[in-house]
Amino acid sequence: MNHQKISSLLLAASFLFPSGVYADDVTNVFVSILPQQYFVQQVGNGHVDVHVMVGPGQNPATYEPTPQQMAALSNADVYFRIGVPFESAWLDKIKLNNKELIVIDCCEAFSNIENDEHSHKHDTIYDPHIWTSPVKVIRISELIEKTLSRLDPEHNASYKSAANLFIDKLQKLDELIKIKTNKLRKRDLIVSHPSWSYFSEQYGFKQISIEQQGKEIQASSMVKLIELAKDRDIKAVFVQPQFNDKAAKTIANELKANIFVLDPLAYDYLENMDSVVNEIVKGLADE
Repeated sequence: MNHQKISSLLLAASFLFPSGVYADDVTNVFVSILPQQYFVQQVGNGHVDVHVMVGPGQNPATYEPTPQQMAALSNADVYFRIGVPFESAWLDKIKLNNKELIVIDCCEAFSNIENDEHSHKHDTIYDPHIWTSPVKVIRISELIEKTLSRLDPEHNASYKSAANLFIDKLQKLDELIKIKTNKLRKRDLIVSHPSWSYFSEQYGFKQISIEQQGKEIQASSMVKLIELAKDRDIKAVFVQPQFNDKAAKTIANELKANIFVLDPLAYDYLENMDSVVNEIVKGLADE
């Protein structure tokens, strides 16, 4: 069994069976998705206990917290939100259950792409998938470091040192992505779900989403998309494992295109983003 499968099993176990017992000398943190858990653990440097709401394979658009999670949240010190859809329905209930809970928004402060496909419970609706850009994750990591240092000043030097180390890795990832993608002639990403707008903006791609406004693509729109893809000689369709890929398979069949899996919700961010880029390069490279 490979390292990634073992990590996923361990994460699933901790997600399904939270102990509900927290040490007094650690900061108890909740996050929405697995990549955030990874970020907080990198910066937390062993001084934090990080619990994730949406576990492996689950969909943050339709997720509902378990009673065990709601009970465990009553002991949380801080919740880092990221703007995924389930937060809008549940965060107010979570705060009612824990009036001392500090909620830190990791999305809106750093978002610059509007997207009407996701509700964010604010006047302006932002695409929440900011973590698909390592440059945005650098800013998120700085926010995490400042928050943890404020909550736990005794360990602020440790948080700062760990954040700097993680940021250095993110900067190297950013450079690696540029090196791997800068010679690609084709820059269109046909995706099943619009998770890659920040990645596309950062590295010069154009995201074309099959899903439209949170709904399955209509037949007329599918015909137009297929025509566009044929005109641009697109031979790759990228799907996300948490969402239905029926339409993507239909489009790929019409295009005689290959299907590639990109998972923005995998736990090990650095390893996963390297894998994502390799799949994109494989899909878009000229034969």
